[in-house]
Amino acid sequence: MLVKEIMTREVITVSPDDSLKNVGEILKEKRISGLPVVKDEKIVGIITLTDMLKVLERIYKWKELEKREPGLALSEMFEKEKADAKVKDFMSKEVLTLNEDDTIEEVMRLMFARGIHTLPVVKEDKLVGIVGKRDLVYACF
Repeated sequence: MLVKEIMTREVITVSPDDSLKNVGEILKEKRISGLPVVKDEKIVGIITLTDMLKVLERIYKWKELEKREPGLALSEMFEKEKADAKVKDFMSKEVLTLNEDDTIEEVMRLMFARGIHTLPVVKEDKLVGIVGKRDLVYACF
């Protein structure tokens, strides 16, 4: 079985300058684990739930610091950070991609060996689809 047979063709994307708030809303609403980041029709990164956890980790550390140093106005800083945070600051820039003619075995190899849940599919450097863990499971069962 080939990637083009199992991939999702209608891909939701974000730009590097989109807010993390927007990304969070999309991930939650669509119940997906990652979004390709596209600029000028080319994939420049991917933002996933794991990347979003980096923001939560920063927030947690700030809140813990604020407890120890009550004079610091970290809550205000956090609210500003949350509002201003951009995709480009947290996305993974090195993106493994698939081609339409790759096999499902290649998808499994990448997902299992690298712990990846979402793989963009490109053709001539342009995004044409995406394969997620759900696509893989549905194709195999």
